[in-house]
Amino acid sequence: MTYSICVRERGAAGHRFGVAAAARVPAVGSVCPHVGDEGAVAVAGVADRDLGGRCLAALADGRRLDAVVDEMTDDTADRWQLHGVDAASSAAHTGDDCRPVAGHHAGDGYTVAGTSMADEEVLDALERGYRENERDAPLAYRLLTALAAGERAGGDGRDLPVGSAAVVVRTPGAGPEPLYHDLRVDASETPVADLRETYRQAKQGYEAAVERYQTENS
Repeated sequence: MTYSICVRERGAAGHRFGVAAAARVPAVGSVCPHVGDEGAVAVAGVADRDLGGRCLAALADGRRLDAVVDEMTDDTADRWQLHGVDAASSAAHTGDDCRPVAGHHAGDGYTVAGTSMADEEVLDALERGYRENERDAPLAYRLLTALAAGERAGGDGRDLPVGSAAVVVRTPGAGPEPLYHDLRVDASETPVADLRETYRQAKQGYEAAVERYQTENS
């Protein structure tokens, strides 16, 4: 019921992690993306709502994500999907009951996955949308561009009236993230387009506020 991308990139301040996700159900941002100082994961399907948090807690304890996901594949694993990245590895699991069109791909520093997709081309589009984007653009912007590419390829294949989308980016050790690095559209007929517009306005507004503050306190 979700298509998503998880990314690890190396920046001047070290690794940064990000997740973007969309679905034809409300509030995907409340359950799918999980980003911490040690990695990023996305959860879909019929999963324990603590699954993503448990992954991040294990990463904080020094575990590798690939080992953590292997250990989590219990008797409920057929019903859920989980994928993501940490500082050194990536991992993905798609349960056999995640239908009708579900799967995942892993690349260099990223994973993409989806359930209830319109077509498997959605995963290829997510990958291309991320890899072929401008590398000097902000990560949140590029994640949203990838999400839009997945939507153009069919996205979530269910004919439902209301959808949602979310993007989260975190750079460990770099101080507070700009406020436009954690955004959600919880209920919309056009969630990906609305989230991209929300990002544009939030970035513009944040930069204007910072400039005003610096001018008034100089």
